[in-house]
Amino acid sequence: MNKSTNRGITRRDALKTTGAAAAAGAVVTGFPALTRSAQQKKFLKPIVAGLNARPGDPSYVSVSEVPRILAEKYDIEVKFEVHHSSTLGTDLSQLEAVQTGFIDLTSNVTAQFSKFDDSFAFVDLPYIITSWDQYLQVAKSDAWKQQAAKFEKNVPVKVLPPVGAGGYRLLWNNVRPLPDPSAVQGLKFRTVTSPIAIELMKAWGGNPTSMPWTETYTALQQKVVQGFHVQPIWTYKFNMFEVLKYATEVKAIFGIQFQVMNVNTWNAIPEDIQGPMMMAFQEAADLGNTADRDSEDGFKDKLREKGMEIYMPSAKEYAEWRSRGEGIWNKVGVGSSIDKSLVDAVVEMG
Repeated sequence: MNKSTNRGITRRDALKTTGAAAAAGAVVTGFPALTRSAQQKKFLKPIVAGLNARPGDPSYVSVSEVPRILAEKYDIEVKFEVHHSSTLGTDLSQLEAVQTGFIDLTSNVTAQFSKFDDSFAFVDLPYIITSWDQYLQVAKSDAWKQQAAKFEKNVPVKVLPPVGAGGYRLLWNNVRPLPDPSAVQGLKFRTVTSPIAIELMKAWGGNPTSMPWTETYTALQQKVVQGFHVQPIWTYKFNMFEVLKYATEVKAIFGIQFQVMNVNTWNAIPEDIQGPMMMAFQEAADLGNTADRDSEDGFKDKLREKGMEIYMPSAKEYAEWRSRGEGIWNKVGVGSSIDKSLVDAVVEMG
């Protein structure tokens, strides 16, 4: 295939580019090496992954560690070409590219996938995920598997195990502290394209502007927008502290990185490798989740060291943030496009 993206990169280019299949900077423990046998299984067609994460990030580890796990635990050799930091396109163009088969694998937060199918909109409802423990339970629940099957019927991908995307989003801006929603009025915020993200920002009093993550730093610098609702890890890793000053721990949205593989790529993998590969993806996601959970508070500390002010609302202030957030549930489809029984099941896990 020799299609090109708007960045002028062909799949052939991608295959030639060194993908750094090992997670640079990630500390992991290897499994005992297996004695290679003549019956070692192989799938040597390179699997090209286009990610928005950087080497060492949890959502990079959750992909790049798969070949090692397959080799060391299952005696299976596969080749991954991992392209990080959105080098193969913007968030949405990579999501589209994995559906057409230009790339084989990608990941992004669940909200970005709402353009193609709303099966996972339920996890982006404000205040539905209230802890890391609840997220980990939801990610391996029958409810998640049910929605994965639904998603696969509508979108040409194979759903892979999810990984945390930095914990809770903080509400950042470069104008003033935001102790409660009344302070938000009139500020412009970058959002993803998800209707839930847009309605939440409106409910808090902000003016939402959807744009790719890769354009956000410049937009903040040029005051096209004045803030965003993003996790600490991404604020730090992409130097957003240079163009932001204030943050509020609203704890409304828990970031979940949704991982998918092109369905034709998945079907081309022999059945006796598919099972171990899915288990390897789960183990890699577990590694990513552990690293992500352990580092969430650390990235807040790093941002404070850079001069950022992070505010923790009082109980009364938090109640106002939460009331406005939960107030959009019916407006965005709970009880219609979002199954109420599914929402109840997730809430019950909290």
